[in-house]
Amino acid sequence: MQKDKYALLDTDFISKTHIIQKDADNHLIDRIVELPGYQFFCHSQIRTELSRHNVTGAMEWLENKISTRQIKCYSDEDILDKLENVYGAMALGLYANLLHKACQAYAEGFYENNFKELQKVDYGNIMKSDLLRKLKADCDTIGVGNHLGEIKTYVLLQMLSLMLGEQIYVFCSDDRNARSGIVSIGGVRCISVLSAFIRLKKECGFGQEEAKDYIKSWLDFCAEHMQTTFKVQEDAKVLRMCKVPCEQVMREIYEEKLEETCMGYLRYKS
Repeated sequence: MQKDKYALLDTDFISKTHIIQKDADNHLIDRIVELPGYQFFCHSQIRTELSRHNVTGAMEWLENKISTRQIKCYSDEDILDKLENVYGAMALGLYANLLHKACQAYAEGFYENNFKELQKVDYGNIMKSDLLRKLKADCDTIGVGNHLGEIKTYVLLQMLSLMLGEQIYVFCSDDRNARSGIVSIGGVRCISVLSAFIRLKKECGFGQEEAKDYIKSWLDFCAEHMQTTFKVQEDAKVLRMCKVPCEQVMREIYEEKLEETCMGYLRYKS
């Protein structure tokens, strides 16, 4: 019996794949959450950040998927509750360790420079409610636009990995540093917007004919933002990336010339 795959969605991925659409009722993100055998998750910080992106309908889309339980949304308190159920009194300290590791995956020194209140905590002598209050105070100080969504997603993926003992997939940002941070945590595969087309083709037979309107929408979006090429790894033996015209990359996905890497990049098959 095939095991479920556990997958997280980040703000940038939801935003972009909601923009990519066949029509007003069919977005690429709809096809993603229909992938067979996947359970989808997000952190509540993603809801907050998506509401600031001003992508028409994306926030409403996410709220609908959460309300219909197609996506499970975890807050910091939910994560602490899950840890407490298994680790008891050690849960609060464990959460801090997960957060510290998530910050290190994003940027060296981020935890030390930004989570000042948490660093004062005696984890052997604090209530969960007090910890959550201090965590919120630090997050409020960090403020908007400082990658809290990515960091909280890193915390959630570590919790899921601990609880499930399975590889976690992250449908994530096109930002190289974000992907590197995710992979550095271990046991994780990144799926980008581009590699999502390969995964859809491979796992649910989403062929070129079904994908053509989404591809056109994606290429139109790239053109509007003056992007004419995608970076593709030359082959498995050569890590060098080359710039390939966007239209050529999309065509070669369906000509079986490209494969995905664990970081969500595409590379030419050897």
